[in-house]
Amino acid sequence: MKRKKIHFTIEYIVLALMVFTLALDRRLLPPLLLLLSFNWLVEVFGDVFHKLFLKTQKSMVAFPYKWNNLSKNRLILALGLYSGLFLLYAIGLLYSENMSHGRFDIVSKLSLLAMPVILFTSDSTFWNKSLIKWIFNLFILGCLIGIAYCMFHSYNLYQTDHAMQDFFYQKHSAFHHPSYASMFYTFALSVMLYNLLNQQYKLYEKIISFILIPLFILEVFLLSSKTAFLVMFFVAVLFIFYIIIHKHHRLLNLSVALILLLISISIFKFMPDKYNRFLLKFNHIHSFEDVKEDVRYTIWDTSWEAAKENLPFGVGSGDIKDVLKSKYSERSLPYFNKREYNTHNQYLQILLAVGIPGILLFVSGLFYTLYVSMQKRCFLYLVFMLIIAINLLTESMLERQSGVVFYAIFNAFLCLIAFIIPHSKLPAKP
Repeated sequence: MKRKKIHFTIEYIVLALMVFTLALDRRLLPPLLLLLSFNWLVEVFGDVFHKLFLKTQKSMVAFPYKWNNLSKNRLILALGLYSGLFLLYAIGLLYSENMSHGRFDIVSKLSLLAMPVILFTSDSTFWNKSLIKWIFNLFILGCLIGIAYCMFHSYNLYQTDHAMQDFFYQKHSAFHHPSYASMFYTFALSVMLYNLLNQQYKLYEKIISFILIPLFILEVFLLSSKTAFLVMFFVAVLFIFYIIIHKHHRLLNLSVALILLLISISIFKFMPDKYNRFLLKFNHIHSFEDVKEDVRYTIWDTSWEAAKENLPFGVGSGDIKDVLKSKYSERSLPYFNKREYNTHNQYLQILLAVGIPGILLFVSGLFYTLYVSMQKRCFLYLVFMLIIAINLLTESMLERQSGVVFYAIFNAFLCLIAFIIPHSKLPAKP
């Protein structure tokens, strides 16, 4: 048991470092994932060694031990749904011509396999309420440091050219594309709002959350991701509905939520119109013809045509980029070809890569997440699913290391909380 405790401690520390660095430097994620996987393998083969060579009767072979954890906590279906997509991409290599890109794509998606396997086979007796809270706290801290640096970065740019655009969109986002950064900050916002409404969180934790939430709201608006505006709206609606259906401190919690909503609306209203990309796009659309002029519509239409031509199994893991470039050439879209645009829609990306089996498996996983979050009353899991599902409509989030690791970690971690951690150890519900 002592050796397993050591492995769990290593696993927890590396996981904590990964969530802390998610919003900061994505270059740290691959080595940390490698270390996390190596620790799991050492534990597995260490138990095998003890059983086969040291003949210790009390030692249990890790594979049956971990499989028992998986089976006992009813996580086999979850493992199949969440890790199955990686296996389909691996199979997709068999009918890919561009093996170089295919291998790179598979390596970048390793977290889809590793995180569910590592976390779902984790020993639930080692987890407690405090450890869970610190995972979320470190993610929020990493996001806060990222925001502080982006503000500092924009201020330095502004000192040089005195242009207000330095505080908006890509010039403001120092670490990630604005869409990815907004996704991180929106989820961090949701965690803090949940803390604020939670009865058993301490007063100082509520005060810190209340102070930080407006800062995170401001940052999301400065990043000016159009999808993030929609995500924040639906998350706000979800939280208000959540407060209404719960009896404890309903009026107080609703008042707090409305105050934060007013802050959001005020920030939105006082943003300079020429930097408000959501409002500019909204005002530009007067008919469907205006929608068709958008770059994303052209990308989606081209991707959909390519996907239909390669049903039912897709083009394979390695050939997506080549097929899309060929389609852009056919349609006389040299700029799109030069930029090598992906589908800018993860659902289309999966359909094009691994066909109908892939999209059915992935969408089934999202619906399963919805079912689990409702059945287990794990509200943060529901919010996370909403944030992911909407963001995947406008970006191929699982095609970048930061996006796929964010999804893999928190999807598996929130599922772990819902299934494995006893309800007595969970952060209390409002």
